[in-house]
Amino acid sequence: MRSIGRKAAATAAMVLVLAGCNVSDADIEHWKHTQRGPGKITTVLVEGRDEQAMRVHAARALIEMRHPNANGLELLQGAFSRMAATEREPIIHALVPELQSMLSPQGGASAQAPTEQAVRAKDAAYVILRGEGRVSFAGAEDKATLTAMVLDWILADFNSRALAGSYTAEQVVQAIGPSAAERLTAAIRLEQNAIPVVVEVAKLVNAVATPAGKQAAVARVVSVSQEVEGAAGEPRLREIATSLLTTAHRPTDAASVTRAVDQLRTQYLTVLFEAIRTMGQPNGTEYLLNVAANSAAPLERRKMALTAAAGAVTTAHTPRLLAIVNCGQAAPPPAARPGHDPAPAPAAPAGNCDVDLRGLAVDRVGETRDRSVVPQLFALYDGANGGAADSGFMYRWKLGEAIVKLGGPSVVPEFMQHLGLPRAAPFEGFTFAEINGEAQAIGDLTPPPRDPMRGYLAASHPAQVRALAIMFLGVRGEQQDLAALQGIAADAMAVTGVGWSDQQLTTIGAVARRARTTLEQSLRQGQGAAAGSPAR
Repeated sequence: MRSIGRKAAATAAMVLVLAGCNVSDADIEHWKHTQRGPGKITTVLVEGRDEQAMRVHAARALIEMRHPNANGLELLQGAFSRMAATEREPIIHALVPELQSMLSPQGGASAQAPTEQAVRAKDAAYVILRGEGRVSFAGAEDKATLTAMVLDWILADFNSRALAGSYTAEQVVQAIGPSAAERLTAAIRLEQNAIPVVVEVAKLVNAVATPAGKQAAVARVVSVSQEVEGAAGEPRLREIATSLLTTAHRPTDAASVTRAVDQLRTQYLTVLFEAIRTMGQPNGTEYLLNVAANSAAPLERRKMALTAAAGAVTTAHTPRLLAIVNCGQAAPPPAARPGHDPAPAPAAPAGNCDVDLRGLAVDRVGETRDRSVVPQLFALYDGANGGAADSGFMYRWKLGEAIVKLGGPSVVPEFMQHLGLPRAAPFEGFTFAEINGEAQAIGDLTPPPRDPMRGYLAASHPAQVRALAIMFLGVRGEQQDLAALQGIAADAMAVTGVGWSDQQLTTIGAVARRARTTLEQSLRQGQGAAAGSPAR
């Protein structure tokens, strides 16, 4: 009898709901915690038998509700999808201020985690913005309001809010679409909370912006970077630095603030340059190369700019990159032809010419696909006599890899000839690291130039040429090369230069034995060319 009574009472309650009779705010609040309450609240929202204020309350209740057997946001999504736009949009219009009030307690920047209420409001905004079939549930005006509201909330404390709740910042931005880019771009500014997250903001812009929107975002990042670089940003940087020092209970005298500003400027530009790299737009690359070419700029900043330009350069950028490689001086004379006198030693570089900076510029030249610069790179390669002490060998190594990358398989014979040229004193010899690296670079070519490289095993070639050929065959050789490597395993020709003795590779024979072991292992594991496959 008690069971029958409970069923009858439940049925009566449901009839009252369906009839729209006597539903109150208290009923909705009570139903948030009952077994069948979520369905009743959804009915109030969908059926339209109650006043609009009650239906808005029902929508908010679904957003706020934490129920063990029901997902309020899913119910909200389903309810809105069943309603006609003319019925749904007025409810959403009335709901928007309610969502704003839920977000407001955490509306400003805060070191605390966002409240559960605010997170659920953000998730509800996502449900409304995403809508159904990529069409928002909200009308145009309310969509714009929700977009600004939810993005401002996320951006106010990005690190704690981007992943909070059921839907990430990326999902929210995807739901909004290209129009989100303008709001995201506006958030890029010289502020203590804005700069550290600018790379993440750049990724969000990339996800949804039109080409014009991406360029506008990059222009904004460039503008802020220029502000940080120049006098215009100095007052704001000093304010931020003073605030940070005060918070850390550190001295705030003028000298301490100046040092903090310098550190802050470098940190901010590092992040801003990475944001430019992330978006990969031509206007950003132009700015980075301008910074890199500015001899008056701090050296580390120029290096950062060249690093950030990786993968974004074209043949149009070759002249500026070569100017950095040449330290702003005239291009070097043509390379000495193989079999002729050694190339003259390069002129002393300008005082602000750094070997690492030049190496980074060479890296970028290698990405331009501009084969026309190969003769100039050969001239630079022939005159690069630096060693390990000043890391000059790295510059020569980068030049060699750029030549190989730009020239392809057809340039290998000429490169090997230049590698074998006598060099002007003083010269410490080729390092193990660069010969090994260039062997790997040649091994990456398609097709691998096996036949030409086999020709450099002969004792008539200089040690560095033979060593490179041997190391190449160690990683890209075939079954037939095992015998050739074994045939020179006792060769006593000396290999000199930094790093060879550390590797216990001081003779050509030692290099050949190491390469043969490597090739045997590769062939045995099936990672090399198939045994007996035709040579190329």
